[in-house]
Amino acid sequence: MDNNLKFAHNLKSSMIIKYVFHIFIIILFLGCKNDIELSMERGIQFYEWDMLEKAILEFKYVIHTLENENKQNYNNIELLSRAHHNLAVSYAKKSWYTDALEEAIIAFKLLPTDENRQVLELIRTKVSKNKEKL
Repeated sequence: MDNNLKFAHNLKSSMIIKYVFHIFIIILFLGCKNDIELSMERGIQFYEWDMLEKAILEFKYVIHTLENENKQNYNNIELLSRAHHNLAVSYAKKSWYTDALEEAIIAFKLLPTDENRQVLELIRTKVSKNKEKL
């Protein structure tokens, strides 16, 4: 009887370990952000630190990666629009208004939100003012 108790205890311990391991794996996969999301966050941080060239590179990486990805779902379209939006704002901050306008148009076409429209109109105003000065 003593061997049966040890076997049952070992079996129970083994099942608990497997259960904890599976829970850990699930949390690990759900909690980790993918490379694209991390690149977007780096770009935003670089922008906030006024490291615009690095921010631009990160946003362009996100765009390039998502445009070459086969699966286009709502989350990817939203992320792609956000990358174009952030790139437009970064270009505008560098006074590269023509490039900013191109990116703002793409962002709005992908996801026609009030925020994207507002940025698009602000950049269009800047482009018009720059043309008037010339």
